[in-house]
Amino acid sequence: MLERKKILIVDQSTIFRRTLKEVIKAIESQIDVREAKNADQAKAILKKEPPDVVFLDIALPRENGIEFIASIKDMIPTSRIVVLTSHDSAEHEAASIQKGADYFLSKERSGGLRLIDAIHTAICKDGSA
Repeated sequence: MLERKKILIVDQSTIFRRTLKEVIKAIESQIDVREAKNADQAKAILKKEPPDVVFLDIALPRENGIEFIASIKDMIPTSRIVVLTSHDSAEHEAASIQKGADYFLSKERSGGLRLIDAIHTAICKDGSA
């Protein structure tokens, strides 16, 4: 039996986290999805249950989300990081990718199909989900 994929959603918006969780579960039901509203909660989850994929908003309370990308990669180099943010400037994208993000998507400009494609690609990249 294949091990269930683990996903972590880090976003201060409860509504966004729950909506994204529902979308992920609709795409692949055999996934464990955890939620964190800030970097402190995320760090506790990262240490206890290292995720395969992290969906991260770079606008976090009391934490620079772009710098947090590097922390995640230091803790779990194999985790894929999908940045989903309202801060969709070229500078934010370049900085996120430089720090280790695998994908960068705008919450406002990414259509539903692009988001679904990014979710599917990030989760199923190695073909085991």
